[in-house]
Amino acid sequence: MTRRWALITTITALTLALAFVVVQLVHGQDSGKEQAGKEQAGAKPTASSPGADKGNSNGPIPAGYLGTWSGFIDNAAGHSARQLVIQQGTVGRTVLTLTADGPLDNGGSYHCVFKAALTSEPSPSGPVEVGPSTVAVGEPMSSCTAGKATTLALLPDGTLSRENTDTGEQLTYTKAD
Repeated sequence: MTRRWALITTITALTLALAFVVVQLVHGQDSGKEQAGKEQAGAKPTASSPGADKGNSNGPIPAGYLGTWSGFIDNAAGHSARQLVIQQGTVGRTVLTLTADGPLDNGGSYHCVFKAALTSEPSPSGPVEVGPSTVAVGEPMSSCTAGKATTLALLPDGTLSRENTDTGEQLTYTKAD
């Protein structure tokens, strides 16, 4: 049982690392296309607010929200990992990617990737409202159910809260990058 748990943990860690690399590569390609489109259209870059880093100059999401966040859920089936990536984007564009990995009740495991779009422009300090998620990857698909709209809020201790706006259910994430 211990060897099996170690194998599951190792596979989960490798999957999260691979997902992070893929997201970073895709994000880098997308942001370059967006910037090129803005320059061609003659758009002027927006000024950053005081204390904001360079990652905030291309969109409305406050810089403190951007990046990779990790969270965990423990339930009867075991320990499940969550990786949340928040990237810059405008209303209607995908800004949130959630990767969920964990054990199934039957002894197998699941791997789900969800995407969600920004629903309204946040204030300079947040919160950030995202719409319902869609399933981008589901292994097995029966284990991955699209989610409801959520609100992201930075907490005083530097963690990030993601709250389901319908149920009030929350999960707290810590900054991973």
